[in-house]
Amino acid sequence: MNYPAFEVFGTQHLITLSICAGLIYSYIKYFQIQTVSKQILGGKVVAIIIIIHMLTQPIYDVMLFDLPWQGEFPLHMCDFSMIAMIIYLLKDNAPKILFNCAYFWGICGASMALATPDLEYGFPHGEYSPFFWGHSFILLAVLYVVMVFKERPYLIDILKVIGVTLGLLILVYIANLLIGSPANYWYLVDRPVDGTLMDYFPDPPLHLIAVIPLAVILFYIAYLPFQIKDKLNNK
Repeated sequence: MNYPAFEVFGTQHLITLSICAGLIYSYIKYFQIQTVSKQILGGKVVAIIIIIHMLTQPIYDVMLFDLPWQGEFPLHMCDFSMIAMIIYLLKDNAPKILFNCAYFWGICGASMALATPDLEYGFPHGEYSPFFWGHSFILLAVLYVVMVFKERPYLIDILKVIGVTLGLLILVYIANLLIGSPANYWYLVDRPVDGTLMDYFPDPPLHLIAVIPLAVILFYIAYLPFQIKDKLNNK
């Protein structure tokens, strides 16, 4: 079967983003007006959906779409975001660093993934829908905690998340080497497909010279809504 080439910000892409945004907004708005017990249940439902997604995606990626198994380990930044939110939503008194990491990784990473997907083909190719709903689950989980549970990161948390991120970067780079080609977690070995910001960076691993400062800048941009809110409240 011939599939259409994926076009960044083409009609299909924009429609898909609109559907994802609408579903995220609707789910959060519904639970914002529910009782606390139902809000907790709503968060656990999100966590369970993410678990199902993480368990099933490697199976159909390898068995149905013949993708290499080397790329199916949960080692991408978005995978770490999912794992962090699963624990945070299911475990009572989970460490807040889990939410903080998922917030900055998710808002920056998942948003960028949705805006510039690492996809070669558009719908109805089998990779298309799971890619979008998987990354949308991350934003749903993070925004659910922010807008329903009223949690938030603080400025000092950015430094903590940067530290965790740099530590994981080293481990993920080693994992790429151990797993072998075509493993390319965090795109530390090779670029994603054309149409992303990394097209303008040096070839890996020298791209880290630009990617790391960019990630730090994006973390601070992701924090801006809270900083603006704090300044307005202090006036």
